[in-house]
Amino acid sequence: MRSNYVADIVGAKLAAIHPRVYRQKAPSQRVFPYVVYRIESVGDTYPSEELYVNIDLYEAPMASIRTVETLADSIQAELNHKVIIENNTNLHFELEQRQSVDAQDLIDAYLINLRFVVRAYFI
Repeated sequence: MRSNYVADIVGAKLAAIHPRVYRQKAPSQRVFPYVVYRIESVGDTYPSEELYVNIDLYEAPMASIRTVETLADSIQAELNHKVIIENNTNLHFELEQRQSVDAQDLIDAYLINLRFVVRAYFI
């Protein structure tokens, strides 16, 4: 699996939508709102590979959720039901879930998780 390659493509797409995008985890001195994404391998389904792309959007606990909801809408519109073709790679995105976690549950942030199933074809 080419995790770094897929992560670079996803990271570039997200960075075009929002300036604070991090892979795996945010730095300790972060500014809200921000985006953290990670790539997980599901399995080799020849001739493709199936992946999960988890995108977590964080907002300050006392801020309005409108900003982060709008950001989630933008990311969902950019990736859902889309095929990204780049350098002999086809990535087919389908949204599997959109889940919100209230600031009361997380204490230090409000979270929206977008989970995409991605079918990757490396040509």
